[in-house]
Amino acid sequence: MNKVFVVAIVKDVPAEEYHQYLPPMKSRRMGNLQRRALVTALKAMDISGIDMPDAILNGTALGCMDHTIKLLQRLHEEGEVVSMPTSFMQSTHNTVAAQIAIYTHNHGYNTTYAHRAISFECALHDAFLQMKAGRLRTALVCANDEITDFQQAHPGYFGHIEVEDRSEAWMLSVDPGDHPLFEIENVEIIHEQGAEDRAVIHKKL
Repeated sequence: MNKVFVVAIVKDVPAEEYHQYLPPMKSRRMGNLQRRALVTALKAMDISGIDMPDAILNGTALGCMDHTIKLLQRLHEEGEVVSMPTSFMQSTHNTVAAQIAIYTHNHGYNTTYAHRAISFECALHDAFLQMKAGRLRTALVCANDEITDFQQAHPGYFGHIEVEDRSEAWMLSVDPGDHPLFEIENVEIIHEQGAEDRAVIHKKL
């Protein structure tokens, strides 16, 4: 069984640094979350020296909310006929992981976990198991969510889902390199059912 090491962690790269990793002309049509997520991933690749990981995994609670809201608003305003498909293409949950893969020409394992507040942990668990089993040697595991002005103005509109406005990228490797941050010995996901869960289930029944 392989050991799994974290060789780089990058969180919320300041907008002032974006140009170091992403030319403005290439990012002008991207949403804020897409741009931030891509730069965070690219910086993790740069720091780790791993520019072509075997896998890209992203965890997101709600996906690209800005584009999702724009899509729904246009559907409402234009009578369910959208003239510009861009918002739809950029509103899906797997947009970020796909964007990273397309930009870096990565054709490896690519997946997205959308499991509320434990989305990143699920993505990390997937990568950890595959690396322990020898299916992967390196993996980029990300967490990306955004809180839009609409969400702030309408709390609870999208349900009781804990969302943190963040972009985070972990580079994992079975090779510790010269300066590994730490080793992952195990990943456990524990669910504690709360009152909100019971209320939602009861309402649906």
